[in-house]
Amino acid sequence: MKSLVLAVAAMGAVALGFPGTAAAATSFEVCSPLGCAAQSVRGTVDRGEVVVTVTDRSPVSALTARFAVSPQGVVTQIVVDDGVKRALFRLPSGATQLTVAACGGGGCTSKTIPL
Repeated sequence: MKSLVLAVAAMGAVALGFPGTAAAATSFEVCSPLGCAAQSVRGTVDRGEVVVTVTDRSPVSALTARFAVSPQGVVTQIVVDDGVKRALFRLPSGATQLTVAACGGGGCTSKTIPL
C-alpha cells in the first residue's frame, strides 16, 4: 500500500510540473483588436500538442487565427465567422517557439510562446 501512495505522489509531482519533472502545460489567450469579448484564441501547449478554441462573436468581421512554429516555419490557420472552432495539432520535433496571431476587425494581435 505504501508503494502505491508513493507512486501516486510521484505522478502528482509530474502533473504539477515541479522542478526536475515534466513541464506544466502553458495556457495562452490572444484577442483581436476588437477585444476578447468579440474575438479570441485560447489554448494550451502541453507535451508537444496545441489545443485551441477560436471564438468569433463579432457581427462585423471574421476571425483568422494563425499559429506559426519556429524555426520550422510551419503555419496553421483557422478561420471562424460567427461561431466556435476547436482544434488540436502536434508541434514538430525541435520547435522552440509558437507565435499565435488573432486577426480581425482590420488588424492583428500576436503573442509568442517559448516552448
